[in-house]
Amino acid sequence: MLLICHSFQLVSRHLGLGEVSRRKSTSFGVLPVHITAAGLAEPVLQGLPEPFYIVDSRDYQLTNLDMNRLEELGAEVVCLEKERPHVPLARAIMAIRFTPEVFGSQFHPEADGEGMLRYMLTDERKQQVVTTYGEAKYEEMVHLLADPDTIERTESVIVPTFCAAL
Repeated sequence: MLLICHSFQLVSRHLGLGEVSRRKSTSFGVLPVHITAAGLAEPVLQGLPEPFYIVDSRDYQLTNLDMNRLEELGAEVVCLEKERPHVPLARAIMAIRFTPEVFGSQFHPEADGEGMLRYMLTDERKQQVVTTYGEAKYEEMVHLLADPDTIERTESVIVPTFCAAL
């Protein structure tokens, strides 16, 4: 089973792994995700650099892990959100190997970088992003979406690797 975004949050909450809560502000953009020590051995992440890039657009997150519960279930955190040393907030958990058969991510590994770039280049979407997040954020997103080593790479690795293991 591949859990993505909301299903990742629901299962994490159901299993009592930590706190699923509203973020102080929406996390939005093409952002780096860091692979943990356990993640370095995770087959689904093989072929991705450290860090690798994801499309992020979320208002909720999993934080404040119950390490005893995680260990009891045999689950491992394999990815964390970008480092923010200037922000005194917990880093969100971005992916967990729940069991040998269940992998979950907060982000959307199926995000289509090429399609998203086309969408971001439309006048309407550009105006929405610039109005909400600013010109610099928009330009950064377009630049990263155009880079085949970011979202296209993530899309080409995680879901196909997960499916190949079935």
